[in-house]
Amino acid sequence: MRAAPSQAPSSAPTTSPVFLAQRVLWLVAGFAVLDVYLNLPQFVQLPPVAWLALYAGFFPLAHGVGRLTGAGGLGQLGLARHRGWGRNLVLGFVFCAAFWALKYVLLGALGAFRIEGVRPAGEAAVLLAQALLAMFLSSATDDVLVRGYVFRQLSGHLSAGALVTLTTVLYIVNHAWYVRPTLEGALFLGLLGLMFSLALVRTGSLWLGIGLHWGGNVLYRLHDGFDAQGGVLRRVELARAPWHEAVGLGVTMLALAALFLLFRFTVKSEREGPLSARG
Repeated sequence: MRAAPSQAPSSAPTTSPVFLAQRVLWLVAGFAVLDVYLNLPQFVQLPPVAWLALYAGFFPLAHGVGRLTGAGGLGQLGLARHRGWGRNLVLGFVFCAAFWALKYVLLGALGAFRIEGVRPAGEAAVLLAQALLAMFLSSATDDVLVRGYVFRQLSGHLSAGALVTLTTVLYIVNHAWYVRPTLEGALFLGLLGLMFSLALVRTGSLWLGIGLHWGGNVLYRLHDGFDAQGGVLRRVELARAPWHEAVGLGVTMLALAALFLLFRFTVKSEREGPLSARG
């Protein structure tokens, strides 16, 4: 039996401006706590084991903050294992990994870098294992915070379109330091944020979005590695040209368009739409 989500204390009706203001205050307070926690590695140098422990610790923290602020636990935040959740996760992973592989193949073919060798098999296997684990935690925590938590708090108060817009903007702002501060970088983040939010609206849970996020991040790490150590291929980067970013944007736009075809093969959560906004 699924327990009813806890509610933040309020005596006002759910349609009143007072209730909505309280909901926004709970949202901002909880989001700030979780966001500061997730971004600690940006300000404090942590060894890999501590980094993994910190990200794993996000899930019980998000569960507690969600219940305290009236959003509910991890299930209500989008991590309930509904029928087809694993299918959505795998489909999302394969889909985005394939498009990111296409991007790197195009960049290599067009002369963005020169391949000079391949990592030994043992090192490549370790890198793959690190990428799979670390990028799953990174992707899942981000999706719970930026999409699951915000959708859960504001569903019923904002339309689906408004929530997609809001969470896309939050994604851009929250990831601004990961990309070059350019219009192209902001557009790239916006396309990604839009893909992940649309995946949530379509399926009613986070699993497809996590898969998309995870697959792209794993390919990125296999290409670039961790801490400037390099990826699976030994590469020499050639002179940077404006069209390099254009290739990445073009492939990302193509992935966004193809996402609507992928939706035909995904499974929608049968739970009573804790993340489904009206509209």
